[in-house]
Order: sequence, then structure tokens, then C-alpha cells
Amino acid sequence: MENTELTLLEMIGSVYEDLDTDKIEERFVELVNDRFHFDRVALFFLKHRKEVLQGKLSRGFAPGMIENTVIPIKTDSTIVRPLITGIPARICTDDPGQSERLLGLANSVLVPIVNKKRIPCWEIKNCNQPGCPAYGKKWLRCWLVPETRCSGEAAASLAEKAGQCSTCPIFATFNMDAIEGVLVADNSISNRPITEDTITLISVIGHTVGMAINNSKIYMKTLDVAIRDSLTSLHNRRYFNERLLDEVERARRYGDSLSLIMCDIDHFKRINDTYGHPVGDEVLCWVAETLRKGLRKTDVISRYGGEEFAVLLSNAGRDQAFAIAEKLRRSIEECPFVHRESPIAVTLSFGISTFGVDSRKFEGLIESADKALYKAKAQGRNRVCTP
Repeated sequence: MENTELTLLEMIGSVYEDLDTDKIEERFVELVNDRFHFDRVALFFLKHRKEVLQGKLSRGFAPGMIENTVIPIKTDSTIVRPLITGIPARICTDDPGQSERLLGLANSVLVPIVNKKRIPCWEIKNCNQPGCPAYGKKWLRCWLVPETRCSGEAAASLAEKAGQCSTCPIFATFNMDAIEGVLVADNSISNRPITEDTITLISVIGHTVGMAINNSKIYMKTLDVAIRDSLTSLHNRRYFNERLLDEVERARRYGDSLSLIMCDIDHFKRINDTYGHPVGDEVLCWVAETLRKGLRKTDVISRYGGEEFAVLLSNAGRDQAFAIAEKLRRSIEECPFVHRESPIAVTLSFGISTFGVDSRKFEGLIESADKALYKAKAQGRNRVCTP
């Protein structure tokens, strides 16, 4: 097997080992940098809503140079061209455009990271050019490589191929939504040539990386749906219980502090009966967001069921947990929910349990926090209690 084939198989296999988008991108940049020995490598990702290219990863560039670079999407910019065309672009000039001058690129190739699988062009066009390098390939469109024969004769370079493709109806249907970003492979320092074969190989790998990133996003969205409450977007009960089990085990093994807060909305049925269930849903979302904003980034909050919420406080003993719960209680009480310019008084009751004080078991912590919550209800609501 040829070295190029080994490189292709190795790189494709490597990027598919992870379902984490960041890891896929990091591995892609590392592999391109290590395998092809470019002077510099950079990865820009596309922010579709803001219509900009944002630098993310780099090798060989000055620290922070790429990561702090934001390039508006303009069709007259060379570095943006692969987003519009879906075809790799070269920079081989001493007087590049403004974006290229900003990065100091003079001998570079820009490879699009395509995230969606498309029907091969030879199938769409009922191609009868078996001599074309793209013919019969499921993973390759003709404009990715030179020497294709759509026009009846081979093009000698990607530049010539781009001219042919500009009149192709299949090429013209390219959708920018199918692009994740752009890889910049640069030899401006050494001025070593970048061959067409190298560009083709990186383009194929870039397509694979784009597909892997797309699969990762689908996986993460599916996972997010599975672990989040559809109304409030907080974690659901199942996820919360799994995290609590993990934290209890960690606290038991390493002696870490851990507390649990259970709380629910006082007289929530009265709100539903008075204003209707749609308003009740709005109140639930408002309470969820208010609680979330009042917590640390390390805390885990979930909608535990109905109008009840649960908060997992890692590295928090009883006193700290009580202070956090009291702060949350006041934030709800002092800022009433507003419906059609009319305030609706909403309060919460809180119960706290602490690992090692109330229980050293998952079930015991839940039971103790519930007991404390019922105690707060029995004592008049809108308060924080311990078992």
C-alpha cells in the first residue's frame, strides 16, 4: 500500500475515534501538521449566524494570532472563497487581500471542511468519463481534484478546474451551510511548493473531518435531549440522579464535602388555577433560570419533577449550602414574576441534606432533603430548613 493511502487511512481512522468536536478538530490539525510538515497550520470555524470566520486552532503562528482573528464573510476575500465554492483555494502572491495580509500568507492552500455527504457528481450527471479521478468514488466530487474530464478534456490544475466548475450546475448548487470551516496550510516561510496531490489528500480528509464533526453534533444534540427537561432546559431527574451517585462515591472515597438542595414552588397549583397552565409553564421557566443564575458553574441543577427542583452542590458543607439556598430563596421572593405588567408573587421552600451529616448514601441524602423540604412547608413555606 502506498504511503499516501496509509496516511489517508490513518488520518480518517484517527478523527473518527472521538465524538467530541474539539478533540476531532485538534487531532485534525495535529495530523496535518505532523504528516505534511507545513510551516504553519490554522483552523477557522464558520459562525453562520454572525457570518464570520473565527480562528480556533493553530500551529506555527504567533501565540493568539489565529485565535484572535475574526474575518467577515465577503466573497471578494480569498480566505473566504472555499466557503462559497466548496473547492480548495491557493494563495500564491506577494500582494494578497487584506485578510491574507493580516495573516502573512503568500504560499498557502485553503481547504474547506465540508460536513454533509452529497451525491457524487458522476451519478447526478450520468457521467460517462471513467477516466476521471472522481468517477465511481462515493466520497469525492470532481472539483476536489485536477485532471477531471467533465468538459471533455483534463484540467491541469485546480485553478483551471475552478474555471470549468464555475459553469457546472452541480457545482453552483453548493450550500455554505454544508461548511464547518477552513483549514489553512501555509508554507510562506520556507516557500516550499504545495503539490496538487497534497491538496487533494487534505481535501478528502477535510471532508471526513467535516462528517465526523457533523456526527458529533448530532450525537451531542441527541444526548442533550436525553438528559434535559424539554420545558426548562435544565437537567432531568435521571441525569441528576446519575451525577449524585457519582458525587456520593467521590465524597466517600476522597472525603470531599457534598450537599443537596431540594426545593419546590409554593402554592403552584394556585398559580395554574388562577392564571392557566401556560402561565404556570412560564413561571417554571422563570424560576429555573433564576435558580441557575444564582448558582456556581460547578453546581448541577435539575427539574426533579413537576414544580420541584434539585441542586447538587459539590465541595459545599452544610453552612455553605444553607447560605446558597437562602440566597436563592431571596432572589425569587424579591423579584416577582411579571405577567402582562402585573406581578405574581412566587416563593420557594428549600430543604437541605449534607453528606456525612445526614447520610453517606444516595438514598439517604434524597430522603433527608425531602424531609427538610416538608419541614419548610409545614413551618409556613418560603424558608430554608435542614432535617
